[in-house]
Parts: sequence; structure tokens; C-alpha cells
Amino acid sequence: MFLLALLIAAQPIAMKAARMFDARKGVVMSPGLVVTENDRIVQVGGQPPVGANVIDLGDATLLPGLIDAHTHLTFEAGKSWYRDTMDALLRWPAEQAQYAGEYARRTLDAGFTTVRDLGSNDYIDVGLRNAIDAGAIPGPRMFTSVHAIGARGGHADIDPFPADRIATWGVQEGICNGPDECRAAVRWQIKYGANVIKFMASGGVMSLADPVDNPQLTFEEMKAIIDEAHAWGRKAAAHCHGDAAAKVAIRAGVDSIEHGTFLKPDTIKEMKRRGTFLMPGPVDPAGPPSAEHLAKFPPAIREKEERAWAAQPVMIRNALKEGVRIAFGTDAGVGPHGTNAQQLGYLNALGMAPAAALQAATVTDAELLGVDAGVLEKGKLADVIAVRGNPLDDIRQTEHVTFVMKGGVVYKNGERPKPPTHLLLRAARMFDAETGTVKTPGLVAVDGDKIAAQPAPDAQVIDLGDATLLPGLIDAHVHLTGESQEDFAKAFVERVMEFPAEQTLKAHVYARRTLEAGITTIRNLGASDLTDFGLKRGIDLGFAEGPRMLVSENPIGSRGGHADGPPAPPFRWRPKGVEQGICAGADECRDAVRWQLKYGADVIKFMVSGGVLSLTDPVDVPQLTPDEAAAIVDEAHLWHKKAAAHCHGDAAAKIAIAAGVDSIEHGSFLKPDTLMEMKRRGVVYVPTLMAVEDVERRARENKLPPVVAEKALAAAGSLYKTMQTAARLGVTIGLGTDSAVSHHGFNTHEVTLMVKNGLTPAQALQAGTIVDARLLGLDGKVGKLAPGYFADVIAVPGDVLQRPESVEHVTFVMKGGRVVLQKDQSRSATSGSTDAAALAGRQAATNATSSSAAHAIDHAAGSAAPTP
Repeated sequence: MFLLALLIAAQPIAMKAARMFDARKGVVMSPGLVVTENDRIVQVGGQPPVGANVIDLGDATLLPGLIDAHTHLTFEAGKSWYRDTMDALLRWPAEQAQYAGEYARRTLDAGFTTVRDLGSNDYIDVGLRNAIDAGAIPGPRMFTSVHAIGARGGHADIDPFPADRIATWGVQEGICNGPDECRAAVRWQIKYGANVIKFMASGGVMSLADPVDNPQLTFEEMKAIIDEAHAWGRKAAAHCHGDAAAKVAIRAGVDSIEHGTFLKPDTIKEMKRRGTFLMPGPVDPAGPPSAEHLAKFPPAIREKEERAWAAQPVMIRNALKEGVRIAFGTDAGVGPHGTNAQQLGYLNALGMAPAAALQAATVTDAELLGVDAGVLEKGKLADVIAVRGNPLDDIRQTEHVTFVMKGGVVYKNGERPKPPTHLLLRAARMFDAETGTVKTPGLVAVDGDKIAAQPAPDAQVIDLGDATLLPGLIDAHVHLTGESQEDFAKAFVERVMEFPAEQTLKAHVYARRTLEAGITTIRNLGASDLTDFGLKRGIDLGFAEGPRMLVSENPIGSRGGHADGPPAPPFRWRPKGVEQGICAGADECRDAVRWQLKYGADVIKFMVSGGVLSLTDPVDVPQLTPDEAAAIVDEAHLWHKKAAAHCHGDAAAKIAIAAGVDSIEHGSFLKPDTLMEMKRRGVVYVPTLMAVEDVERRARENKLPPVVAEKALAAAGSLYKTMQTAARLGVTIGLGTDSAVSHHGFNTHEVTLMVKNGLTPAQALQAGTIVDARLLGLDGKVGKLAPGYFADVIAVPGDVLQRPESVEHVTFVMKGGRVVLQKDQSRSATSGSTDAAALAGRQAATNATSSSAAHAIDHAAGSAAPTP
């Protein structure tokens, strides 16, 4: 599902194939050789240089990475217009961004290394582009337009929902009336990252209120949009079906006409004269829309779609006859992402030669977008793909891309093997989490996503040698949607400027690191804008690689407390309210819990005391009254959810414990009597030693603001003693790291610290398995290597009870029966050669990802996170 390989090599990469497409001449040459170094092509033709990493693609044709000049990567139409509309209304940007990330991956996998994305909402396109550029997720190079610009009630506006029910859009969202407002609308999109300006010159097919071909902006409005775009160095693309609207846009100086369904011959001639590009997609010459297809739309859209289908082939043939400059674009999103190349075949069926169609999707689109790609020439961006056979003989070969390189990075090389269903994991020993002992030998049978009682006859054996098998570890306190940096102010500012879509997509890096560290389940205790819920959905859907997640969404707390925002002036920084977890009084605090539960919280997190990394509140004072804390815990329990209390101070802990809280997080200043009460009531203590260790280091290195450093040193000076006392008294201790305060992917260091501060190795490992499983309400599912449990299995070198620090060197990770990390493949053996090859191929790809450019951007993608 994810990056197969990311090869950023010091030596050149040489791709050999039987043929190569010369996009400038429109011919195929034999043989084909392209050599790249870093992100550029350094040689075309000849022999591979000495020392190059040679990739022989055999009977294939090398082509420039394809370009799609009209996509909507943040959306994809489904089987029902009504379901699509409901999803668009209900999904938060952080959740929709996960789908967008998958659509981007599919597009790149199909050989499209660059796209122009013409219209999105909620800044999801900007977040997607930034996450791709940062290397957090795979996807094509993106040119984004942010919101499309248009008239009130037109195709750029939302459908005619009652204004008191669905918020109306304004100039910031691209809706303008008059030249001045239209100029302002352009400036808004550029402010937030638009590389190109898209405006709606005519009506559209998929909107309810407007005729498909009527002009929707005046000449003066279009001229203002185009002139302003050009003044900022951007091109302007006009969505335009109607002929009358196209004439106005062309006269106003537009760079491209998108769709052009009803264009007349004289309009096409004028486009040819002016050099205006035509993007005719989406194209489908197969026949009139089927009754089944039309049934998914309301009647108003059905009628427009039938009219458009009848007119489009005539327009395209006229354009080909006239020789207008045809760009390639698919309107992907209206159709499924990843099928973009089908449109090349459709254009061919309407009379466009295969070479001309490929030129449209390479050199022509590169010129339209202004990207230094589209041809296999020295000095150009290293975007190279390969297809079987000769695409000039059969253009549909482009629908079967076998190799993809973007910017010198290999994302695809051959077909992905399917993972085996039945496995037998073998190692020298195995940790029994229930008894806290090591048993020999270690054998775990896997059937699908669960542990089986006996191995299947055809099970593939994975021999992990002198290692200990353990249940996948659980981290009961993380913040996967952010990461602290050494520069406190830099992290603060970068976090403020990130849109939720960008934040939740960059979190893919943190999730992957955490999983590869052996943490297969986590409890995410605090995030904003539902970024934690979005990431959880992405992982559950298979769009992201990461641990199984329980989420709390916004933590609940008092005004001015640790759950509240920074102490910025309220006229500058929008204050949080009950919906975001800030409450005063028991009734409001109940309501705050309900807000989080409404949007899908699995656990309730509240701040009963101050925190370390916040700028105003003392670390150990109570921040909620007994009545408020009781209301929060009671409401959580009524909904069958557990409640976790962020708490450093002893007085605050007493309040939370009396309220019936399930766990105390941090607990730096807890006194023995408070710990004894926790033991009596069965309250779990999650000390998060790693976080305090990290902030203490930064405090001593003068990397924190003075008020924060003072709190960090005080917490560190007390927490280790508290932990040791808790261990001595027999308090139930769970494993949680507060990861994000420290870097993600080092979570297992917490085990080392727990042993150092009073637990036996067995107790520390039980904290991260059976104790955390009960705390998260997942006992019977995770935390043990037993039949019926999820097949979450990790391996560490040697005997983990003799060397507990070995958990910091995980060599094997399986989550839900799927191998995601295997560092030493030399020990793999199998009872079936095909299964062995499948696993080896998958692991080679996974290991390449682990050491890839995606990890090189980990710290650059970091941001301030919820704090200890």
C-alpha cells in the first residue's frame, strides 16, 4: 500500500529498457537508457556509467513521468452523489486528508509524477502538497489552486443549502461579485499557497443550481482575475463548458480552457490564434451515460451530463482538426484516481494519435504548468516511468505502469507481491506476558490477522534465530500528530501555520516510526482539529502505516490551564470554547466530554493539574474543582469510556482519584499516601519517564523558555523518586511515553527507564502489554501471544529479561498478521518458495522505506505537540 522503495543514492541510477519515448519528436527510440543523479537526469542514451546502480526493465519503454493538468486529488466520486455529498458535509479536513493521501499514492503509482490540482476545500490540497513535498507521504508533484473562484450561486459556490444550516462562502473561499472582489479572491488563494488560479467562467455539470453552459462572470471580473494571477506570476485556468463564456475568457487573456464542451469552431480558431490551451477531459467515447450511471445523480445533473456527453466528441474532433494546443487532463476525482491513463486511450479513440496523446501528457503539459519535466533530457527533473511493450503500438500500455521514479526517487519497480496468510514465527524464546517469564523455544502460529492455536500445513516459517518474541508493545500515552523540536519558538510558529490536513498527513511519518519501533497499539491523549481521529481513520483504512489507535481528541480543562491555548491576546488568537474542551463548572465540563464523544473519542483526557511545556500555569496546582473532575469522569464512564487525568501535582491527583479516574498520567509530585490510594482503587499510574528526561535535558541546555525550564527541572527532580516509590508500594504501572515531547520511534526507551527506576524487566514489559491492554479496554485482543489475539508480534535480540534494554533494538514487527519490519532477512526460511519470495520482496521494500528519504525529513516535519 505504501512506498515500495525510496532510493536516494550517492551513485547514479541507470534505467535500461528496450525502448525510450522521445517526447519532443513523438517517436520511440531503441534501446533506452536514462541515468539520474539526485533529482536530475544526467545522461540519456549510451552505456551506464561505472558504479551506477543499474535497473534493467527489459522489454519495456521508458517515458517521462506523465502529467495530469486537471485533477482533484482531495475528492473522489463514489456510487452515489448523495453519499458523496453527505461525506463532504460530515468529514473533517483531517479525515478527508487521509483519503487525499491515498488518491495521491494511486496517482503516482499510475505513472503521473506531476499534477495540477484545480480546486479543493478546507486547504486540503495545500496540506497534501506540503506533506508530499516534505516526503511524509508518496504522491505526485502538485500545483494547487486552493479554492476555485466564481460567482455567488455559480459552479464555484456550494450547492443551495439553507444558509442558516450550512455556512455560506465568501471572498476568502473564492466567491466574488465585481472586479475588486474577484481580485481579492485571487489574492486570498495566493496567500494560502495557490500555484495557479482556477475560475469558473461557465456553469458546471456536477452542481445543482446552474446551467452547464451559461457565463457566470463578466468580462471585467474575468479580466481582473486573470490580470491579478499574471501579476503574481501565476497562470489562470478557466473551467468553461459554454461557448459564450469561453469567448469572454479567451478575450480576457486566460491561459487554458478546461473542458470546453460546447466550443464552436470559431472559438477554437481564436484559441489557436492566441495560443490558448484546451484541456478537454474528462473524455469517454464509449457511448451515452448508462442508466445505472445517471441514477446516482439528481435529475438536474443527469440532464446536464447527457447534454455534455453528446457535445464533447464533436468539439474534440474540431479541436484536433484545427490543431489547437491540447493539454492532457482527466478531472480525476470525478472519476477514480489512478485510472488517469485511460483518458489517453479515449483521446486516441476520438482521433488523436498515440504519440500526440503522449506529448499532450508530457511536453505540452510541462509547458502549461511551467515545470522542468516532461522530456527525458539531460538537466531535466528525474521523472521516469516504464510501461510494457511499445505504447505507440498500443496506447493502453500506459494503463500498466511497471516502474515509477519521481525526482530521482524510485517509488515502484515491478508488481507488489501479496503477503502470505499463514505464518509460523520461530525464535529461541518467547515472553509470556501473563506470568512475566521467558519460555523456550518461541513459536507463534499466525492465521490471517490472528494468532492461531496450531500452524497451518502450508505455513511459511520465519526463523528469527537468537531472539525473544514478545506481544506488540502498547504505549498508553502518545501524541502522534506532532513532534517537539529543539527550537521551542520555531516549533510554536510552524504548528500555528500548519493546516489540519498537512498536520495529519505529516503524522504518517511519526506513526510509521512508532510502529517500526515495536509499538503496535497506542492511546493518543490529545490533539486539535480532529487530527488524531483523521490519522486513526487513515491507519484503519490502510492508507497509512501505523499502530492501532485509540484517540481522545481535545483534552478537557480550564480556561488558562494546560488544555487551553497560549496566552496570546484574544483579539489575535481565537480562544477555545467548550467544543474544544475548555470548560467552567460541572455542566460545561460534561458538555465538553460530550463534544469529544460526538466526534469519535475513544477515551477522555482531562488536565486536572498544570503542565510543563505550557507558558503560564504552575505545573502542580489543581486546575479543575472536584465537581468538575467528577462530572468529566462520570460522563466518560456513562458512555463506557475511560478517563485519563494529566496530573503532576499531588493535590490535583487526589481530586482526580476521588472522582474515579482510570489513570494518572505523569504524576511527578505524588506523595506516598496518594499512591497508596491509587493502589487501593486500582488506578493505573503512567509516569511518562521519557518525556521528563527529554525536557530536563533541554532545560539544562537552555533550549526552553525560562518559565518552562523551571517547571521541567522541578518535575524531573521529583518524578523518578515518585516512580520508585510507586514501584515499591505495588501501584499498578502502565507504560506511556508522552511521545512527541521526545521524538517518535524511541518509545521502547521507556522500558529501560522503568527498570532503572524500580521495576523488574518482567514488570516493565507487563506494563507495556497486559497492563496497558486492560487500561485501554483491549484485553482479550492485544497484549498477549495467545490464540485468538491479534497477531501483533515483535522480536528483540537475545533474552529480554537478561537484557531489557534490547527492546530498544527491535528486529521484527508484525501487526495484525502483516510483517512491517524484518531487519535480518538472512534467517528467513520457508516451506513454500513462492511464499518466501513474496515475504522477501515485501520486506526488502519495507526496509528500504525505513532508511529512506521519508525518514530524512522527520525532524523537518516536526512541530510543537501536546505537552507533559
